[in-house]
Amino acid sequence: MENMSDETQLAARADVDHLAAVLERRRSELAGANAVIGGATVVHAVTEHVWVGVRVPAVVCGAATDPLRLRATTAPISCRRCTRRLTGSSAGVSDGQLTLD
Repeated sequence: MENMSDETQLAARADVDHLAAVLERRRSELAGANAVIGGATVVHAVTEHVWVGVRVPAVVCGAATDPLRLRATTAPISCRRCTRRLTGSSAGVSDGQLTLD
């Protein structure tokens, strides 16, 4: 950023601050909830990762990398990969996904 004008640096900082605020709001919306990705029906467990110094929500299985695609739900987890990573077992997960070996 040292070769940028002061005005360009301020604009870039404003963009970064806005993105950090959006990600923080999404993290608080998903706190204590499960999530679906976009309009999908598979329910995932939610965890957090640090991305560029900002704590962001993420699904345990890693199926989505964009936290803005996650939608909170109170439905039980139906993702076998999330269940397996949380419990070590995919037993008891609803039909619709293949069993992990």
